[in-house]
Amino acid sequence: MTLTVRGLSLHGGERVLASDLGFTLAPGQTLLVRGPSGTGKTRLLRALAGLDPVHGELLLDDRPPASWGWPAWRAAVTYVPQLVPVLPGTPADLARRIGRMTGKEADLRPFAAQWGLPEAALDQPWTSLSGGEAQRALLALVLARDPAVLLLDEPTSALDATATRAVEGALAPRTKVWVTHDEPQAERLLSAGAQVLDLGPEEA
Repeated sequence: MTLTVRGLSLHGGERVLASDLGFTLAPGQTLLVRGPSGTGKTRLLRALAGLDPVHGELLLDDRPPASWGWPAWRAAVTYVPQLVPVLPGTPADLARRIGRMTGKEADLRPFAAQWGLPEAALDQPWTSLSGGEAQRALLALVLARDPAVLLLDEPTSALDATATRAVEGALAPRTKVWVTHDEPQAERLLSAGAQVLDLGPEEA
């Protein structure tokens, strides 16, 4: 599926952080979002997912969110936060609930094996997991649902170099908007052909 954005503006309270943003992301493409803190990178991801007010036009395969319905849009255009929210139960519990709701099994074990996440961690409460374990478990849950577009907010910030490279490999073929402050990671994404969106302060 192709994600198209036209005339999007990002608001921080009364301030306009960015305006007239636009891009087209075809299947398998990556958009690297760069900029200093406070320039709206996370707000961009949340707006694309419809979690914050949308000031502009969003299309997925030429259909706006109203045509999809917001639950279906968010299932297809999925936001992955940097900090894993407080979740009840275990990753395996959540995977089973998702499977029952969607009728599609969410198997986390292949991702756990690829990323050096002990399978036993999937049966531990979220609150007992380390930051890196929780980040990998949440990513595994998202990828198991196979969304059309991933909205990634520093998805490897809590991982060591080995796990980071493993996650990058799994994400490589996916359509994604990727926020990172990790310069070596940004260089790798650019070398792989990522488009770039630079956010900065609005000019006076």
